[in-house]
Amino acid sequence: MGITSAALRRAVLAFGVLTVSFCAQADEVSGKRSVTYYGSTTLTVPERVTRIATAWEAQNSIIAMLGYGDKIVATTRIVRDMPVFRKFVPSIKDAELASLGGMADVDVERLLLLRPDILFIAGALPPAKQTQLASGGIAVAAFRANSMDALLERTLITGELFGPAALAKAHAFRDYFEANKARVAKALAGLPAEKRLKIYLAQGSPTATSGRPSLNQDWMDLGGAINVAEHWFEGIGNATGRVTVERVIEADPDVIIAMRASDAEEIRSDPRWKGIKAVREGRVYANPRGMFWWCRETSEEALQFLWLASILYPDRLNVDMAAETRAFYKQFYGYDLTEAETADFLRPAN
Repeated sequence: MGITSAALRRAVLAFGVLTVSFCAQADEVSGKRSVTYYGSTTLTVPERVTRIATAWEAQNSIIAMLGYGDKIVATTRIVRDMPVFRKFVPSIKDAELASLGGMADVDVERLLLLRPDILFIAGALPPAKQTQLASGGIAVAAFRANSMDALLERTLITGELFGPAALAKAHAFRDYFEANKARVAKALAGLPAEKRLKIYLAQGSPTATSGRPSLNQDWMDLGGAINVAEHWFEGIGNATGRVTVERVIEADPDVIIAMRASDAEEIRSDPRWKGIKAVREGRVYANPRGMFWWCRETSEEALQFLWLASILYPDRLNVDMAAETRAFYKQFYGYDLTEAETADFLRPAN
């Protein structure tokens, strides 16, 4: 096969309780590399990846962080139309749509015409679409989702798929993420259970939220919060769903985080919510948003739990989030945020 010993690379990366193992080997004759991850999933990609598609919105920010944003030829409607993403990756405005909706609506015909080297998805495609794309020579990188470990895991694997420089950036991101975890844990060490604040997350609408297990639960855990919905979805096979306003009133959270600024405003102004402690005390916050919503499956998740801990426990974690935000985007995206842009990220208006 033309594979030399020098072209074989293995990595075992550990963080928390998770160990990520992957193996990459290059075929110097064909100019391709094979990357094996999750133990048995193997993808073959060109030695130099030049064309990328993603049907997973939050994966765009990871691709851009690893230096491959300008290689995106197909993406999602939301990301393509986000003004901030266009500032960071101007070429995104010219990308085609990889999907007509969710993962099940991946546009196979369009992708076969575009011929990306890799298509990124969450979960799995319908088997017929998987077969069509594979027959067209498109590697489908299907990743686990909905946990902090899965986010870090796929960032490292994506770096391996792109090559050494991207993998080095993925390592740097992992180190930054772990440093923030340690920083918050140290600040909150010894915090009595009765002093931990209860929060409610409005995820996409005022009455949609998440429990355990989920990515949202993970960042709330890291930020020292008690998620009032932690056990609301046990036994139903899905940790996200709709709830009634009455149930939130009964839980009486100290703080409400709304993914969308419009939902935060609706909660503040709707008389049904006015008796809740978080509303009475003016502690309803719109979640920060940059290239994507920080609370979702984005690289910006590294800032999410730091921000959460800083607003919940400012007496324990005195953080200049404006400075942290500017430093993060400079280090990982090479972008110098203005003061106005930083304020918009931290306090989005829409």
